[in-house]
Amino acid sequence: MGWGWGLLLGVLLWTGLAQAADPGAVRFRAEAQVAGDYITLGHLAALPPELAAHWSQAPVWSAPPPGQSYTLTGEFLRYRLSQMGLAELAQAELPPAITVRQTGKVLPPEEVARAIQQYLREHSPYPEKNLRLTVYPLEEAVLLPEGPYSLEVVPPKNHRLLGELTLELALVQEGRPLKRFKAAGRVSLEMEVVCALRPLMPPQVLSPGDVSLMRREVTTLNPQDWFTAPEQVLGRSLARPLGPREILTPRHLSQQPLIQKGEEVTVLLMDGGLEIRTKGVAQEPGYPGTTIRLLNPRSKKEFQAQVVDRKTVRVML
Repeated sequence: MGWGWGLLLGVLLWTGLAQAADPGAVRFRAEAQVAGDYITLGHLAALPPELAAHWSQAPVWSAPPPGQSYTLTGEFLRYRLSQMGLAELAQAELPPAITVRQTGKVLPPEEVARAIQQYLREHSPYPEKNLRLTVYPLEEAVLLPEGPYSLEVVPPKNHRLLGELTLELALVQEGRPLKRFKAAGRVSLEMEVVCALRPLMPPQVLSPGDVSLMRREVTTLNPQDWFTAPEQVLGRSLARPLGPREILTPRHLSQQPLIQKGEEVTVLLMDGGLEIRTKGVAQEPGYPGTTIRLLNPRSKKEFQAQVVDRKTVRVML
């Protein structure tokens, strides 16, 4: 707590009250215990009821860190009370020194992790089972208030919830934020994505034995940078080499169409469990998973079908 803040607080809250103080009615302690961030007048002295109502919560100085103690000398207390606008109270009989010990409990790191996990559960676009959260130790210990409290994450301005993060949290009691602090950590995203089963070199055409779904971390990738089903890439040609277990991305694939305009392909007519094969002529280039126009060479009628691989399209009846 700075000197200027203490002086301003004294002026705002206790100007005029000092004249009502009875120094003889105040008994200062030789030892005091604090559970919180500040040493208040109520911690240091036994105050009569009429004085306690006004001055008990008056902050005198910052509290010691957890597990430590401060020694406030009588000379310092007189100076501090005078600075706070309590000049008459400074004339009370003061002990040579008051030892102040911190007894407050420190916010457990598990509670910080639970609060962030809950926020991710409610605001992340990905399922909780796909997220891995690591919370780093807090830079400074956070002391808990006496009585019930809650811990809330302040929504980040950029709404980013993946990778290295620094989130602000608020310690709330009775609906009022008591303090805010920052917690750093990392949120990793794991997904079932298409990966290479073995080393693959361009211009190889991908077949079922080349790729498979694997659970991999994709935190640094954009959703359009991975595939979630082998069917999305089968029949495509590689433009870049792939190592074993490496994630297959669109950059690894040739942008050349699987089916050229005017090329004759096999048409699979699917009706429930029935499959009929016929022929069709592509009327436009075809890429995996896309729908293209084809011409029936017998009836000369156009129809649409979905590209399956380099020589096959599919029609669902």
